[in-house]
Amino acid sequence: MPDKETVELSLRQLKRAADITGFIPAYIDIGDYNGAVNRAYYAVFHAIKAVELLDNYDSKKHSGLIARFRQEYIKTGIIDVKYSDMIQDLSQFRNDSDYNILAVITLSDAQEQYANAKDFVSMIDDYIKMRLDIK
Repeated sequence: MPDKETVELSLRQLKRAADITGFIPAYIDIGDYNGAVNRAYYAVFHAIKAVELLDNYDSKKHSGLIARFRQEYIKTGIIDVKYSDMIQDLSQFRNDSDYNILAVITLSDAQEQYANAKDFVSMIDDYIKMRLDIK
Protein backbone atom coordinates (compact mmCIF):
# COMPACT_ATOMS: atom_id res chain seq x y z
CA MET A 1 0.00 0.00 0.00
CA PRO A 2 1.42 3.41 -0.94
CA ASP A 3 2.04 5.92 1.83
CA LYS A 4 -0.55 8.56 2.74
CA GLU A 5 1.20 11.38 0.85
CA THR A 6 1.44 9.31 -2.33
CA VAL A 7 -2.23 8.36 -2.11
CA GLU A 8 -3.18 12.02 -1.65
CA LEU A 9 -1.11 13.07 -4.67
CA SER A 10 -2.68 10.32 -6.76
CA LEU A 11 -6.19 11.34 -5.75
CA ARG A 12 -5.38 14.98 -6.57
CA GLN A 13 -4.24 13.93 -10.04
CA LEU A 14 -7.44 11.95 -10.45
CA LYS A 15 -9.51 14.96 -9.39
CA ARG A 16 -7.63 17.11 -11.88
CA ALA A 17 -8.47 14.58 -14.60
CA ALA A 18 -12.15 14.67 -13.62
CA ASP A 19 -12.19 18.48 -13.44
CA ILE A 20 -10.61 18.81 -16.88
CA THR A 21 -13.12 16.33 -18.31
CA GLY A 22 -15.95 18.38 -16.85
CA PHE A 23 -14.83 21.50 -18.73
CA ILE A 24 -14.66 19.86 -22.17
CA PRO A 25 -18.37 20.47 -23.01
CA ALA A 26 -17.78 24.22 -22.59
CA TYR A 27 -15.06 24.09 -25.26
CA ILE A 28 -17.39 22.16 -27.53
CA ASP A 29 -20.26 24.59 -26.90
CA ILE A 30 -18.17 27.59 -27.99
CA GLY A 31 -16.83 25.74 -31.04
CA ASP A 32 -13.26 25.38 -29.75
CA TYR A 33 -12.81 21.80 -30.93
CA ASN A 34 -9.02 22.06 -30.80
CA GLY A 35 -9.28 23.06 -27.16
CA ALA A 36 -11.73 20.21 -26.49
CA VAL A 37 -9.41 17.50 -27.84
CA ASN A 38 -6.45 19.08 -26.06
CA ARG A 39 -8.34 18.95 -22.75
CA ALA A 40 -9.48 15.37 -23.46
CA TYR A 41 -5.87 14.31 -23.89
CA TYR A 42 -4.79 16.06 -20.69
CA ALA A 43 -7.65 14.51 -18.72
CA VAL A 44 -6.39 11.07 -19.73
CA PHE A 45 -2.78 12.07 -19.09
CA HIS A 46 -3.59 13.14 -15.52
CA ALA A 47 -5.57 9.93 -14.95
CA ILE A 48 -2.55 7.90 -16.09
CA LYS A 49 -0.32 9.98 -13.83
CA ALA A 50 -2.65 9.21 -10.89
CA VAL A 51 -2.09 5.49 -11.42
CA GLU A 52 1.65 5.81 -11.96
CA LEU A 53 2.05 7.82 -8.75
CA LEU A 54 0.75 4.81 -6.81
CA ASP A 55 3.72 2.90 -8.22
CA ASN A 56 6.10 5.72 -7.27
CA TYR A 57 6.80 6.29 -10.95
CA ASP A 58 7.04 9.62 -12.72
CA SER A 59 8.53 10.72 -16.00
CA LYS A 60 9.45 14.10 -17.37
CA LYS A 61 8.14 13.00 -20.77
CA HIS A 62 4.56 12.17 -21.62
CA SER A 63 5.75 9.37 -23.88
CA GLY A 64 7.63 7.72 -21.01
CA LEU A 65 4.63 7.82 -18.70
CA ILE A 66 2.32 6.45 -21.38
CA ALA A 67 4.77 3.74 -22.46
CA ARG A 68 5.12 2.49 -18.89
CA PHE A 69 1.34 2.56 -18.38
CA ARG A 70 0.86 0.43 -21.49
CA GLN A 71 3.58 -1.98 -20.39
CA GLU A 72 2.50 -2.34 -16.77
CA TYR A 73 -1.28 -2.08 -17.07
CA ILE A 74 -2.46 -2.80 -20.59
CA LYS A 75 -0.04 -5.54 -21.70
CA THR A 76 -0.56 -7.32 -18.38
CA GLY A 77 -4.35 -7.25 -18.78
CA ILE A 78 -5.02 -5.09 -15.72
CA ILE A 79 -6.49 -2.45 -18.04
CA ASP A 80 -8.42 -3.42 -21.19
CA VAL A 81 -6.41 -3.19 -24.41
CA LYS A 82 -9.06 -0.90 -25.98
CA TYR A 83 -7.64 1.90 -23.86
CA SER A 84 -4.29 1.69 -25.65
CA ASP A 85 -5.94 2.71 -28.93
CA MET A 86 -7.86 5.41 -27.10
CA ILE A 87 -4.64 6.87 -25.70
CA GLN A 88 -3.08 6.78 -29.16
CA ASP A 89 -6.05 8.56 -30.76
CA LEU A 90 -6.12 11.23 -28.06
CA SER A 91 -2.39 11.78 -28.40
CA GLN A 92 -2.68 12.19 -32.18
CA PHE A 93 -5.59 14.59 -31.90
CA ARG A 94 -3.73 16.62 -29.28
CA ASN A 95 -0.62 16.81 -31.46
CA ASP A 96 -2.69 17.82 -34.48
CA SER A 97 -4.68 20.42 -32.58
CA ASP A 98 -1.61 21.93 -30.96
CA TYR A 99 1.02 21.69 -33.70
CA ASN A 100 -0.55 21.07 -37.10
CA ILE A 101 -2.01 24.34 -38.36
CA LEU A 102 -3.61 22.51 -41.30
CA ALA A 103 -5.42 19.97 -39.12
CA VAL A 104 -9.18 20.35 -38.97
CA ILE A 105 -10.76 19.08 -35.77
CA THR A 106 -14.51 18.66 -36.23
CA LEU A 107 -17.42 18.72 -33.82
CA SER A 108 -17.68 14.95 -34.24
CA ASP A 109 -13.96 14.55 -33.39
CA ALA A 110 -14.35 16.69 -30.28
CA GLN A 111 -17.45 14.80 -29.12
CA GLU A 112 -15.79 11.43 -29.69
CA GLN A 113 -12.65 12.39 -27.80
CA TYR A 114 -14.74 13.84 -24.97
CA ALA A 115 -16.58 10.51 -24.71
CA ASN A 116 -13.23 8.70 -24.71
CA ALA A 117 -11.85 10.92 -21.97
CA LYS A 118 -14.97 10.42 -19.82
CA ASP A 119 -14.74 6.65 -20.29
CA PHE A 120 -11.02 6.53 -19.52
CA VAL A 121 -11.16 8.77 -16.44
CA SER A 122 -14.15 6.85 -15.07
CA MET A 123 -12.35 3.54 -15.60
CA ILE A 124 -9.23 4.85 -13.82
CA ASP A 125 -11.38 6.22 -10.99
CA ASP A 126 -12.89 2.75 -10.53
CA TYR A 127 -9.45 1.11 -10.71
CA ILE A 128 -7.86 3.42 -8.14
CA LYS A 129 -10.80 3.07 -5.75
CA MET A 130 -10.56 -0.70 -6.05
CA ARG A 131 -6.78 -0.67 -5.63
CA LEU A 132 -6.96 1.56 -2.55
CA ASP A 133 -10.10 -0.15 -1.23
CA ILE A 134 -12.05 3.13 -1.22
CA LYS A 135 -15.81 2.74 -1.15
